Amino acid sequence: MSGLKIFTSNKLEILAEQLARLIKTPGPSALSAETIVIQSTGMARWVSLALAKHNGICANIRFPFPNTFLEEIARQAMPELEEPATLGPDQMTFKLMKVIPQCSPKPGFERLKAYLAEGATHLKRLQLSSKLADIYDQYQVFRPEMMLRWEKGEQGASATRSMAYARGS
Repeated sequence: MSGLKIFTSNKLEILAEQLARLIKTPGPSALSAETIVIQSTGMARWVSLALAKHNGICANIRFPFPNTFLEEIARQAMPELEEPATLGPDQMTFKLMKVIPQCSPKPGFERLKAYLAEGATHLKRLQLSSKLADIYDQYQVFRPEMMLRWEKGEQGASATRSMAYARGS
């Protein structure tokens, strides 16, 4: 099936039934995956279970998040793009792993330095980087205006509270 199809309803069960009917008929290529844009991994799981319930199986379906889907479209339209406009949690995790050791000796990061000084430093740094990457990924989706202020070097009250929360203060 090609093209963009949009269905609306106030009941997810009705939408799942319409989607199941729509994808029950195979597309032009058996190897081409159907794409269903979702907002959370829980929603992807629910949709796949609902499709399996209606069609007996749920296979060869991709469930990208909106940002990933839009980046894929942008890459198809402009192949010269090298790096995505936003970083996903995986890319952010490894970028943060490089930055954290540079921050720990600076003033204001005493708790970070003490945390990393206690045993298994690399594992702790990976876990901390992963957690921070998840938080910043959520900021990109739910608080883009805050991220733009940070880019400009501004820190409003909400940004300060969020940074304190992210540090565990």
